[in-house]
Amino acid sequence: MFDAIPRRLIGVLFPETPKPEDYYWSKYDPIFGQPKVRLVDGTWSRNGQMWRRRNASGKWEYRQDPETAEEAMDRVI
Repeated sequence: MFDAIPRRLIGVLFPETPKPEDYYWSKYDPIFGQPKVRLVDGTWSRNGQMWRRRNASGKWEYRQDPETAEEAMDRVI
């Protein structure tokens, strides 16, 4: 709850205007690690490549590719 307060405050102070390319699936590589988000299929995100796009209401929706063996080894090492 408390970690979302700065994000919401930034969203209120600096509203983001959707761009046309936001409505297509694109790779999502956040700067501060992968957040736990609800995916399109209803599950929570885990390890693996994240993708996001805006839906018709303007909110972000996410999907995720399964983690490959190479990604798992990179995470361990």
